[in-house]
Amino acid sequence: MVWANNFFWGWLLAFAGMAIPGLGNMTTANVTMRYGVKAGLASALGGAVVVFIQAKIAVGFANYLSTHGEVLTNLKKLAVLIFLALSAAFLKQALRPKKRNGQKPYPGTPFLSGCAASGVNALNIPFYFTASAFLDSHGWLLLRPYSGWGVALGAFVGAFSVLALYAYLARLATQSALLRDKTMNYFLSALFFALALW
Repeated sequence: MVWANNFFWGWLLAFAGMAIPGLGNMTTANVTMRYGVKAGLASALGGAVVVFIQAKIAVGFANYLSTHGEVLTNLKKLAVLIFLALSAAFLKQALRPKKRNGQKPYPGTPFLSGCAASGVNALNIPFYFTASAFLDSHGWLLLRPYSGWGVALGAFVGAFSVLALYAYLARLATQSALLRDKTMNYFLSALFFALALW
């Protein structure tokens, strides 16, 4: 029962936390729009694998992170630099004129692009740490040896669910011509600039 409870909370935290547009979601949507749903789902799988690892680290080392606040401070400083760099990169892509002649095969590994997008999100570990500590303090999440795997697996399923949803929505948007690469890149540039300022 403890495992199922922890799985549920891991799923809910990941689904709710990743439903808001962010780097992982927009990367999956961008890959889908450019290279198709299959590449988008591979990117979603890569992102979910990294969320699984981040959730396991956060839950497994909750005691260490709570006693060493400098780790969280350094992660936040690193996140600002990463967001500024990503903002500049997407702005550069948006300003570059592009011709599109149908879908091309993905030039790299979409799985690794999903891993990279989720990996640079330095806020996932503090999010899962804070949420698991809060839920544990109220008795809703039971942190025992090996019970962190339930949270991590739930986070994996929740993250993949959201990212796959973004992939399918991006496919619909591409088919109906609601979004274009340039608009997506301007949005991503603005998003990362705002995150860097925040």
